[in-house]
Amino acid sequence: MMRLLILIVVLMLEFTGGGDVHAQFLRLRKRSQAERATRDLEKRQKEVSQGNMFNPLQPMGARENFQRDDHIWSAETAYITTVNAGNVSITTPSRLGIHRNNELQSLLGAAFWVPNLMLKHRIRSDNWWVASRHGIYSSTPGLEWAKQKRYQSIADSLVKVPHIFTVRNELIISKPWDYDYTCVNQQPYLILTAALALDYGFPLGSNDLIDIDEHLGGSRNPALTGKGVLVNARIRVDAQLTYRTFIEGGVKFFFHNFETLNAVEHHGALNYFLNHNTSISPGYILSFANYGSSKVKIFPSIDLTWYFGEKPRRPRGLFEQQMF
Repeated sequence: MMRLLILIVVLMLEFTGGGDVHAQFLRLRKRSQAERATRDLEKRQKEVSQGNMFNPLQPMGARENFQRDDHIWSAETAYITTVNAGNVSITTPSRLGIHRNNELQSLLGAAFWVPNLMLKHRIRSDNWWVASRHGIYSSTPGLEWAKQKRYQSIADSLVKVPHIFTVRNELIISKPWDYDYTCVNQQPYLILTAALALDYGFPLGSNDLIDIDEHLGGSRNPALTGKGVLVNARIRVDAQLTYRTFIEGGVKFFFHNFETLNAVEHHGALNYFLNHNTSISPGYILSFANYGSSKVKIFPSIDLTWYFGEKPRRPRGLFEQQMF
């Protein structure tokens, strides 16, 4: 009896417009099949790490780009490295990003003779980049070492070396060229940097040290021997030659208590990246000063750097000019 009633209802629906109901049922069935096929496709793409929500024909994620920003933005520019990223170097400042606007720096190659620690703070980052750098270091271990090794031109063996501390405050301004704030994290091909630093060295106790009579060290006499203010003005150029090759060069001028020391240094280096994380940088330092037996002296230099951490996903200032 029940089967007969069901058959009668179905026949009545067919004669009273049931065709529309049937068509709707077919459309729902087709849509359900399409949705199920789409879910299956997305599942398979996810399993093989494929599929992009913006473009299904491209893989998910950002475009493959292993070029880091700090390859050209050196530690001596106004750039602040990414949080938890940085580099470990020998003869140039190593650094670690600790905040979006701050990084720690230390010259590890000189830490045995001159323990040092600096903090660089971002002030501005748009067309012009501005940062300040503040730190403290001590030349006492190095002077004691020179005294024991009888390097009389650095520290007399008969003079007591006091505890010397030097405080540094520096303003750094960088101007990049061809820096494009787009979704693609592009880099500048040229950066010009100017900086002015004041180092104030002071001893704890009496100080009978004589001035250092050596190139490089003599140019920094007030800071290293604890005898007042050393003013250091510098300009620097960083440029990209190829994907793996960068070049840098600059000039430093030194003044003692704002009076000229007639000391100038010029340096140049070629930075070549062996891989994404390691670079080697041969170069030179040319010193012009009235120290020792020569007014001009050249020093070869080489640096090894290991980079760690990830580069930013996009440059600062992408959607707005950043000013702090």
